[in-house]
Amino acid sequence: MREGVVGTQGSRKLVTRNLARIFSALREGSPLTKNEICVRLGLSRPTVDRAVARLMEAGFVRQDGFGPSAGGRRAILYTIDPHARYTVGVDLEIPELNIVVSGLDGNAVVAKQMHVPSQIVVDPHAALDFVAKSIEDALSAVGIAPSRTVGLGLGAPAFLQGDTITIAGRNLPHWVRVPARKSLQTALGVPVYVNNDVKFMAIAESRALGHPDRVMAYLALRRGLAGDIRMGGSILVDGKPFHGGNGNAGALHRAYVEEQELKEAQSLSAFLADRLLDPILHLLHLFDPNRLVINAGILGTEEGSKFVNEIRERITRVGHETLPREFSVTMAKDEKFSCAKGGALFALEMALQHPEELIAQP
Repeated sequence: MREGVVGTQGSRKLVTRNLARIFSALREGSPLTKNEICVRLGLSRPTVDRAVARLMEAGFVRQDGFGPSAGGRRAILYTIDPHARYTVGVDLEIPELNIVVSGLDGNAVVAKQMHVPSQIVVDPHAALDFVAKSIEDALSAVGIAPSRTVGLGLGAPAFLQGDTITIAGRNLPHWVRVPARKSLQTALGVPVYVNNDVKFMAIAESRALGHPDRVMAYLALRRGLAGDIRMGGSILVDGKPFHGGNGNAGALHRAYVEEQELKEAQSLSAFLADRLLDPILHLLHLFDPNRLVINAGILGTEEGSKFVNEIRERITRVGHETLPREFSVTMAKDEKFSCAKGGALFALEMALQHPEELIAQP
């Protein structure tokens, strides 16, 4: 009897593993015919027939036309249904709040911008309740049941301390060691991943570029609560964020400019370049990237372009003495909703690390 039970359990594990392998193959290279799946994975046709039928019944796979004719009946093509499950990305750029909902293909189906009400923005618990409610409303508006979401990535201008976040600065004194992950996970019932906002922005940019650099440095200018401008940094290695020991790798020290200083500047782009060049050079020396991407979208198209050019020219002037080799300095291609997009992509990547668990969900 024990042998029979063990055999049954082993058979179930094999079936689950084959489902996960076929799901992954379709997501990476669809559309595919059943014969192409057989060849790619080394599985028998009956095994593929059963697995594809189960994946279609569960809503993860759908037909996608027909392959080329080889003289007989054209073979049916199969692909992942991107709307089978969803992930959510949130950019808590206080007081601005951006929410993106993405399908299994990583493409956004919802992009929504709002603001945390001023009367609750200083209270982290009330603000996170507002975030949770806003996510539920965004899903409901497009008819997506919360049970069909498989993860949430929250980006914030914060330092990570374990599962808590701390937002430095005198304007938000109560945002210290806030249990954001636990709060949202309890409220929404989905896995939550919390990270510095610029790390998620870098992930969205890497996707927009279409191919990951070996090492990419990413910088973003972001507005503070009091009208100031701060600069955050992130490093991607082979398209993956380098977190460091505590999740704060790439954070830049004193890379901000107060509102009054901005008002007094004669040339905003030149002034910002003067103030921010040193922390940029420190980042480049430490991580030796192939590419530096700068998101200066908050300055507007013209001023943002001037700022990137100013930084490029300054780096070029000192590069022959202090930098080991040439690299490119470019403007970010993905500037709008980039943190929320990156949060949704990160949550999707986490879900896809265990496809057998993903497809087993009702």
